[in-house]
Order: sequence, then structure tokens, then C-alpha cells
Amino acid sequence: MDQPDGPRTATGTICERVHFAAGRGLCLVPEQGLVTTYIAVTLDAGFQPLHRIPLAGAPTRARVSPDGRYGAATVFIFGHSYADANFSTQTTIIDMASGASLADLEDYTTIRDGDTWASEDFNFWGVTFAAEDGDVFYATVRSAGKTYLVEGDVGARTMRVLRENVECPSLSPDGTRIAFKKLIEGLVGQWRLHVLDLATMEETPLAETRNIDDQVEWLDDENVLYADGQDVWTVPSDGSGSARMFIAEALSPAVVR
Repeated sequence: MDQPDGPRTATGTICERVHFAAGRGLCLVPEQGLVTTYIAVTLDAGFQPLHRIPLAGAPTRARVSPDGRYGAATVFIFGHSYADANFSTQTTIIDMASGASLADLEDYTTIRDGDTWASEDFNFWGVTFAAEDGDVFYATVRSAGKTYLVEGDVGARTMRVLRENVECPSLSPDGTRIAFKKLIEGLVGQWRLHVLDLATMEETPLAETRNIDDQVEWLDDENVLYADGQDVWTVPSDGSGSARMFIAEALSPAVVR
């Protein structure tokens, strides 16, 4: 961590998206054949595969809860990016110990303004888990062309809408803020990175002004990481400073604490 441009070690494990926490990893990867299929693979601390979970489409987001109990895998069923108005996603919660698929987020109960909210056009993605209570998570739901931040509970199988125009949330290590990409008004598929204070619901635009389509990872409580092109960049989480390259020729960063 103190020498991000230093030597690298190849593990032999190939992933399109990957995340690690508490000695467990989640790797999303296509399997090439006459027909391309997709799987999620759980990994141990040595990057060795433990379980294989079939996926319904192309990998886009992966997260493991800080306590290592749960994983979340998001795939595109239709469309190839979040800028595609006709995209469809599926987000699955995975038991990292057994490799069992616990639920599709579309099967959870969603609450909005105190009432149950259901829609046939729901799409969920960008899960991030709380550190103090691994059952608690945040995610994005999209309906009728708008996106919303939801707070969920794995055990209760419920989600509650908190705020509009939040995509790909990532909870800070101290659990007080969420980094996310916010759609720029009037522009299709153009996002600006922001940080949301969960206590005040005030948001701060970050100094990275390029269009970033990624779920960021927190380097620490003061800085975030994200991919742009084939490189990983970092920028302060308080809106100060400027973006700088952190690791060249890399993507899908996961900070192991």
C-alpha cells in the first residue's frame, strides 16, 4: 500500500471484477465456449477458488461485506452500460461461507415514503456493506428513468429509499459517508463523483471532473480509488486537492484492511 507503483505478483486468478474482505474474495468472470457463460467464484485468502455460482449476464459490480459473510454480484442482463436506457441488471446476495445464492434484490421489499414500493422496471446495482453490521447495505435502484439510494437489511429482506440521484454507492470505512457517481443534469451517461454525509445528507462534489463510470473504493477515510480507462486513480474525499494516478494498468481496486 505504501508503494503502489512497486512490483506485482500474478495470482493466476482471472477476474473482470473482484473484491476482497476478511480473507474472502469474490471474482466475476466469463467462461468462453460455444456460448459464453458467466460465473462468480468465491476465493480464499490465497486466491484459491472455493465455490462457483452461475450468473445470468456480464459482470459489472462485485462487493464483499467487511466481515466476509456476504458477497454481492451485479450483472447486465441486457445492455452493456448504465448509459444504455434499455439496460437491465440482476444483483445477487451470496453467502460467502457456503457459496449459496441467498436472494435477488428484486425479491426484497422496498419501502418509499413509508409505503411499499414495487415496479416491474426495478433495476438494482452497486451494493456496499456496512462494517459494524454486515447485514446492513446500501445500493442503487432505478425506476422510471430515475435512480435512488436505498438502505437495506439482508436478514430482514427489506430496503428503504433514502435519496434520489445516487449511483454505485461506496460506504466509507468509518461508516459516515457514501461516495457515489451522480448523473449530470441534462447529459446522458455523464457522471461526477460526489460524497454524501449520511448524518446531514449534504453532498460534496470531488475534484475529479472527468466522467467516471465506476463504483469507487475507499483507500482510507480521506481518499477514494476508482478506475478510469486502464488505470486506477485517487482523489481526496472532501472535495479538495486534485486527482492523481495511483496504479497504472489496473482496475477493480479492493483495499484489504
